[in-house]
Amino acid sequence: MSSINQAKAEAQKLIRRYNKLQAEAKTANTAEEAARKATETEKVISQISALQLAITKLQAKDKPSAVKKTVTGKKTFAPSIQTGAALDKSALSERMNHLEEAQKRTRIQIEQLNRAKTQLAHLKQRAEKSAAHVVQQRHASDEKLQQELAKLIKKKEAEHHNLRQELDAIRQQAKKEAELLKVQRDAARAMMETQKQREKEQSLASLHQRSHKGLLMGVVIGIIFSLIFIGILISLPPKKQEPIIQPRSANHKIPIENQETIPIEKQTTVPKIKVLGKFREKLKSGYGPKMVKLSGGTFRMGSKLFIHSQARPQLELTLRRFSISQYEITFDEYDLFAKATDNPLPEDMGWGRGKRPVINVNWREATKYTEWLTEQTNHKYRLPSEREWEYAASAGIETRYWWGNNLEQNQANCGVCGSDWDGQQTSIVGRFSPNPLGLYDTIGNVMEWTDSCVHHNYQGAPSIGQKWEGGNCSLRVVRGSSYMSGKDALRISKRILDFSTGVRLDTLGFRVVRID
Repeated sequence: MSSINQAKAEAQKLIRRYNKLQAEAKTANTAEEAARKATETEKVISQISALQLAITKLQAKDKPSAVKKTVTGKKTFAPSIQTGAALDKSALSERMNHLEEAQKRTRIQIEQLNRAKTQLAHLKQRAEKSAAHVVQQRHASDEKLQQELAKLIKKKEAEHHNLRQELDAIRQQAKKEAELLKVQRDAARAMMETQKQREKEQSLASLHQRSHKGLLMGVVIGIIFSLIFIGILISLPPKKQEPIIQPRSANHKIPIENQETIPIEKQTTVPKIKVLGKFREKLKSGYGPKMVKLSGGTFRMGSKLFIHSQARPQLELTLRRFSISQYEITFDEYDLFAKATDNPLPEDMGWGRGKRPVINVNWREATKYTEWLTEQTNHKYRLPSEREWEYAASAGIETRYWWGNNLEQNQANCGVCGSDWDGQQTSIVGRFSPNPLGLYDTIGNVMEWTDSCVHHNYQGAPSIGQKWEGGNCSLRVVRGSSYMSGKDALRISKRILDFSTGVRLDTLGFRVVRID
């Protein structure tokens, strides 16, 4: 193959390569890739230009030799060779023109791509600056918003805290006012009862005084007539016959001055309740409350006074033996249960825990404690029924308080008992004298939950059995009195009937019984 033909073949390859690069440049995904394709296209165009120059030189060299061959050789072939060379030159020139035009277009495209690249870089730089500015603004806005939110949250938390403090203060004030209202109401009732009793006594005294005056007048008149009659008898002459002594009839009355007034005292039968023993059961982790085992027996429950309508009519009840906790359940005893069962610890109002009676416990939580004792000991524990509580608290004594009818000083922790804790807070259990059965704080310190549903009086209550079934079980009877209670609220027969099972108070606790 001649050098010209080789150059032509190489030119054809470069042309195909050029066309391929043109197509790839049009479909390039990025400006960098398009620029790289344009650079390769320029190189191909330069190679094609170099081949064009080389082909031109080769054709110039081949002309003298072709002429010489034509003269010395066969003359019949000269026209055809010259014609072929002319045609090749013409085609090559046309190709070269096309290549030059393509090169020109490529350069224009490269310039456009470069301009586009420059614009793209500017746009990218502006976009990056704009994005950075937006990010900066957004970051500043976010920080400002977070600061405002933090201030708002802090303000709301402070408002919530203040509202909670106000609510707690209002709640405490309401509790105190409720207790004070109860004290005032009980005091008013007691005053009314005392006033009625005084009026009755005054009426009886007046009647007795009038009767006494009449009797005295009759005696004086009788004495006067007797003296006159004796004087007449003395003035008469004496008779010789013996005086006839008449027998004293059964209806004969002793003169009033010789009669002796015998007061009639109402006899009260005190049932004999015996203490059968004391014990304290071992738990799986510690010890249960100290218990007192009581004998069964019959006692009078309720009040004789009409003013105490909720505790009437007075009943004579018979119970089986049972055991009851010697003290009100303490924080120590309840906290042992709460920690073992992951239950919340009740609030102690800042007075301390330990041996103080547990407070702020509702009926359901107190019942859970008894169920835990049952599971720990395999003996049946529960809250005392209303009649079990009064049986144990009164010790079978039918007086206002278990020690008598008069409120003595420092016998209990109540609102008017004269102790160091009166009207302020609970005291440690067992600080005051126990009742005759050895039970402490059956009057004062804290009121106590019972297991009994509410009946508004004792009408229709059964006379035998540990518990009166039925009633309104959304409410539970509360018995006993607290460190806030007034004089009338301290009586053993006092009933509280308006506490639902979810109530928690700092004046309310409980004790337990075991069914033997």
